[in-house]
Amino acid sequence: MANHPKSTHHFLSPKPGILSDFLKSQMSLDEDHLKSLLRLGSIFVNKERVFSETEIKENDYIRVHSFPKRYDVESVDWKSRIIFENDAFVVINKPAGIPVPPTLDNSVENVSYQLTQTLGIPLYVTQRLDVPVSGLLLLAKTQNFQSEFNRFLRKKRVTKHYRALTPSAPPLGLHTHFMEKSLWAPKVLHSTPGENRLECQLEILKTEAIHGLFESEIHLLTGRTHQIRSQLSFLKAPIEGDTTYGGKVGRFSHRRIALHASLLAFKDFQFISVPNWPT
Repeated sequence: MANHPKSTHHFLSPKPGILSDFLKSQMSLDEDHLKSLLRLGSIFVNKERVFSETEIKENDYIRVHSFPKRYDVESVDWKSRIIFENDAFVVINKPAGIPVPPTLDNSVENVSYQLTQTLGIPLYVTQRLDVPVSGLLLLAKTQNFQSEFNRFLRKKRVTKHYRALTPSAPPLGLHTHFMEKSLWAPKVLHSTPGENRLECQLEILKTEAIHGLFESEIHLLTGRTHQIRSQLSFLKAPIEGDTTYGGKVGRFSHRRIALHASLLAFKDFQFISVPNWPT
């Protein structure tokens, strides 16, 4: 389903009844559409997701995301994406085009849910990669390790490298910028600190020409939302496919940009993933 200008609907139930009967009376939903929304977790009653038929009471607050964003999880062999697993965590090679945690309108078509179903155990998100980004991703098997890994991140004991393709070579070395605090994208960066600005740091380790573009190895030092994407754009080297930040589509698209998490290291563990760029 595509986005729709009237995709979110809000109701207060005037009387007790059955959820599906109420929604059919209020919206043009056929039975299959309604079942799909329930399966995806796109319907909320009193701010709680519901996945099956339920009774509602008078003045219950009902929110329906009638056209949730969809993600192609069915084409992914999730078992083959696992590159390491022990009792505490699992590391996968995340496919581009799929979110890591549940989204507001879709709680099923994401990495966390699909791996939970594959392994048959609950998993806990420790880090996030943007939807169009691929590469190394770690999920905890226990809440204790989730807390431990988050502590490693806060104390900067986790090393993360990325590979990116850009039309021009960004300058080598350490780059520090300051991002305006905002929930919206694109993120706005500045060269100088200021009120309500977050420091962003990354280091361009090396760059080489490849496929008519430039592939850079990036050491991420701080973990802001869209940080690498916005910093490379600020450096006049937007990532291929990243139209949000001035990149050209070319061989990529809004569902897959040329950014790949290639190295993840902490304690005695080190994981490496080589990007498979389209040519």
